Amino acid sequence: MMLRCRNKPECYLYATQLRSIFCSLFQENPKRPVIALLNYCRSGGGIEFLRRSYTRKALGAEKWPLYLMSSCQASHDALVGGLWETWFQHLSKRIPKLMSSDAKDTVNNTNITLGKLFFESKKEYHIKNKYELKDLVKTFAFPSIFGETNNQNAVAVRYDADLAKVICSSSDGTPDFDLIKKMQQEYREGKRWKGKKVKLWHPQDWRGKEVNLIEAVKNAQKRSAIPESIMGSKDMEQATLKDLYSEK
Repeated sequence: MMLRCRNKPECYLYATQLRSIFCSLFQENPKRPVIALLNYCRSGGGIEFLRRSYTRKALGAEKWPLYLMSSCQASHDALVGGLWETWFQHLSKRIPKLMSSDAKDTVNNTNITLGKLFFESKKEYHIKNKYELKDLVKTFAFPSIFGETNNQNAVAVRYDADLAKVICSSSDGTPDFDLIKKMQQEYREGKRWKGKKVKLWHPQDWRGKEVNLIEAVKNAQKRSAIPESIMGSKDMEQATLKDLYSEK
């Protein structure tokens, strides 16, 4: 990989270069909006500079009409496709309506803000990629009945299905911790396994201390790829597609 990329300058586009590019863009045209999606592993590092108040002040980034997104955090690998698929799906269904005067078209509403568009895209991202979080949860918590039956595959499938119902059921596509708490309580009380009372154990500490499923999910979230967004000027979050695409 190193040899193949050595003589290709496009392979050396890191966070420092991105920051320099944005500086140049807004020096040349300070009013032109820029919307950027960094869709690669560790892409969160490319937006980190906008979280530093001294950097924002030094660059004058508070005035930049910049809306910047990443498909994962600075220390995480991105999922295949990342945020790219859901972001452009939500964007593309609205672009054809930009010239429409149909104010009743709420499905393809072009008055949607960038902040809301990111919210919708991120929510769908969580739902479409819930397999990642589910699989990570299983590395922290697994039902005790798994070691007490000859049909372990059925247990694994049932547990997976139960997790799927709660892992992205909040309004923003994130875990619903009230439902997760209820799920574990019903396991304990024997309401989900034909009267069998089931505990959750860590796979590497089987029959050890019972695992709190809420904590297991939170630990799994720390290891999962989660899209992020940040802006230069705070006004960008409320900027609408219609405003951004309209000729002025």
